[in-house]
Amino acid sequence: MRRVAIQVAISLAGCAMAHAQGRPIDWPSYNGDAQRTGWEKIDSRITKDNVKDFQLVLKRKLDNGQTGPYSLTPPVMIGLLISYRGFKELAFVAGSSGNMWAIDVDTDRMFWQKHFDTTSRIKASGVSGLCEGGVTTMPALIPPINFGVRPRPSLGGPGPGAPTASGADATPVRPTGRGLIAAGGFGAPRPAFAVSSDGKLHLMNTSTGDDVTPPMPFLPANAQGSSLTVVDRTVYTTATDCANGRSGVWALDLGGPEKKAAPVAIFALKGGSVSRHGGLAMGTDGTVFVQTGPGVLDPASNKWSNTLLALTPKKLKLANYFTAPDPGSGAKSTSNLNLTTPVVFTYKEKELVVSAGADGRLYLLDAKNPGGEDHKTPLCQTQPVASAGAGIWGGLSSWQDSDGTRWILAPVWGPVNPELNVPANNGTAPNGSIVAFKLEDRGGKLALTPAWVSRDIHSPEQPVITSGVVFALSAGDYGNSTPAVLYALDGATGKEMYSTGNQVTAPANLTGVTVANGRVFFTTTDSTLYGFGIYLER
Repeated sequence: MRRVAIQVAISLAGCAMAHAQGRPIDWPSYNGDAQRTGWEKIDSRITKDNVKDFQLVLKRKLDNGQTGPYSLTPPVMIGLLISYRGFKELAFVAGSSGNMWAIDVDTDRMFWQKHFDTTSRIKASGVSGLCEGGVTTMPALIPPINFGVRPRPSLGGPGPGAPTASGADATPVRPTGRGLIAAGGFGAPRPAFAVSSDGKLHLMNTSTGDDVTPPMPFLPANAQGSSLTVVDRTVYTTATDCANGRSGVWALDLGGPEKKAAPVAIFALKGGSVSRHGGLAMGTDGTVFVQTGPGVLDPASNKWSNTLLALTPKKLKLANYFTAPDPGSGAKSTSNLNLTTPVVFTYKEKELVVSAGADGRLYLLDAKNPGGEDHKTPLCQTQPVASAGAGIWGGLSSWQDSDGTRWILAPVWGPVNPELNVPANNGTAPNGSIVAFKLEDRGGKLALTPAWVSRDIHSPEQPVITSGVVFALSAGDYGNSTPAVLYALDGATGKEMYSTGNQVTAPANLTGVTVANGRVFFTTTDSTLYGFGIYLER
């Protein structure tokens, strides 16, 4: 027994040394959290001073077998897993080939690989480009326990939800009870979640890749999902059914007292579409926010378009909604521009949502009552952000600086609207840019004020932020096969601080960016996982 105790003490000491530069950071879902902020608050390994010293720290070709802009997801990350093979920082990547990989990012070695062996393949009915097969959603992990946070009353809002903390860094408090899954503590194994092409949800042991429960029915076969999110032991996603082209929101509660999954809850949109980048954002009380695209709006028949929906946790019942003004028939198309995943954050004890309408404006909404009594009145709105023919793409991000200023970032494809009065420009940006807004309180009335426009960035993805640095990925020009470039921007000015130059050799997948433990990760269309950052002490 004494020998075991000594070995554990030595191992923990070694772990402490390995992570001496800061606590291990998880990145459990798309854009880092259920609110889709893209903000990693405490990665002390990255600073404005050292970002200029970023290097290529990981480049791994994966055997995906398929190419295209959605062939690989960016990784979700466990910063510290105490596995049977020692302490590991693992990146989990899923591919359109039906494979999932766990990669030890400290050593750039394969930890395990899993193939979802399914035979389900259906053809779309006029739904072009949706049914790619393989793993159709970005995988997810359970967020780690937030130590030191005590349960507090719910923030309220539509429907019952998990208890929450309040303030600028509000974080949902882990509920009691275990159900089919456990939260896991420091270094403990937590399941990884993925959906195979037959629509079944897999809960996998992060140390081995083995299913810890039999796969459970979740989505229609070959549905094109967005990203999985796990909150209060419930798994959420949005998806489009490839059999009929209809979109919806799915939820599966795994937290029942009898360790038995509840029936799948579905909110069918029956009109409009949803962004496949994140798909949904969640309030700290569990409210599910989904932005729909252009289409026919008919609340009486549950056909939702150009509307931000607020759905109750777990059951997905309609609680509230905000419908943006109709931009006119010219904007009613199937374009993904201006169809974005909203972002949720807390400002001065008030939870807010920012989303983009089909008209290309940003709308600031009260999370408790989006749209007011008539469902059409926002707290404020901006001018159209992009020029005609261009638009906001993918999703929005948000962060708060050390002075308490709240920032909202929008990736714009194409030129910015010349009527948008932006005080700081970083050169002409005909192909795309990141546009930053400040949230300001003007005598009790909130406003989104344009602050800066970045340098020219071709096809920018939803940015991620840490330590006041904005990481913006240029996906590249697919028509000309222009490779991806990662930029580091000063969060206060948009000024370029670093770029990867010509180190990447293919366009990026349009699936997002990950930042964790001093490194920034993304994948490219030639099935390669890239990591840029600071080499850590080993």
